[in-house]
Amino acid sequence: MKRNPKSVLAVDMGIRWIATTVNSNNPKLKFYGKDLRRVKGHYFWLRRTLALKKAYKTIRKIGHKERRVVNDILHKISRAIVDEAYTNDSMIVLGNLKGIR
Repeated sequence: MKRNPKSVLAVDMGIRWIATTVNSNNPKLKFYGKDLRRVKGHYFWLRRTLALKKAYKTIRKIGHKERRVVNDILHKISRAIVDEAYTNDSMIVLGNLKGIR
C-alpha cells in the first residue's frame, strides 16, 4: 500500500535526549528520553552503592534488570514516534550529521 504523506516528522538522535522530533505541521519540539536518564541514573547509583558492599552477584542481577527496563523504555519511545507520525500522516526523516566536524 503506497502512502502520500501530508507532512514530515524530523527525528534527531542525540545523547542527552535520545530522540527529538518536530513535525512540519506543528513546529513544537518534542523531547524523548527523560525516563531513560532517570532509570540509568538510578541504576548507576545502585551499582555504586552495591560495589562498596562488594555485592558483585547482586550487581550482575541489577545489570540484567536495567537492560530489560532500558529496552522497554526505548521500545516505548520508538512506538510513540511511529504513532505520532501515523496520526499526523507524516513521513519520518532521520537527521544525519555525520561528517559535520
